[in-house]
Amino acid sequence: MKLTAIFTSLIMLFLVAACATVKVDKVDALHLTNYKKYAWVRPDTDSAKDLLRGNSITENNIRAAVKGEFLKKGITEDEQNPDLLLMYHIYTTKKTQTVANPVPMYPYYGYGFGPRAFIYRGRIVPIGYSGYYNPWNTGYHTEQYTDGTLMIDVIDAKSNELLWRGSLENPVNDSVGLSKQFAKEAKQILSKYPDVK
Repeated sequence: MKLTAIFTSLIMLFLVAACATVKVDKVDALHLTNYKKYAWVRPDTDSAKDLLRGNSITENNIRAAVKGEFLKKGITEDEQNPDLLLMYHIYTTKKTQTVANPVPMYPYYGYGFGPRAFIYRGRIVPIGYSGYYNPWNTGYHTEQYTDGTLMIDVIDAKSNELLWRGSLENPVNDSVGLSKQFAKEAKQILSKYPDVK
């Protein structure tokens, strides 16, 4: 029963994640194609809002993912003479969702050839014991989960004008795989950035 509840919760979180789309706010896309070099900067934000910035594994994975996506677009990293300044933010919030209660399992006895039971120490023991799900809904309940948003900002290095912002929101309950999740999301976000000329 407990495994069924966990499985149901994971399916619901997967469905929420599958529906996530990259949100982009930008200036004219043609204008963005003139920028060919970037450097990383750190945002001046309240550390309580940017909870995961201190994790060097997450930071390195995000930077590597961005570097790979930008190289595909003809944009290279140049700390000395950049056209663009890049920074990312990670925000987490607690949210609730409504999920169906797990359905109870009822036993049935397997079909097929041969004996369906045997006698052991004076008791009848069934062979092929399994289970099936009750098709009727047993109600709903709410569950809490942590939602994370990765936001990548692209800024003009000379004017400090925000040129492009991409973000993606997903559940972040798996603390072990979090840095890989954010790296994957960074690739998804940067896939929306235009190629250079």
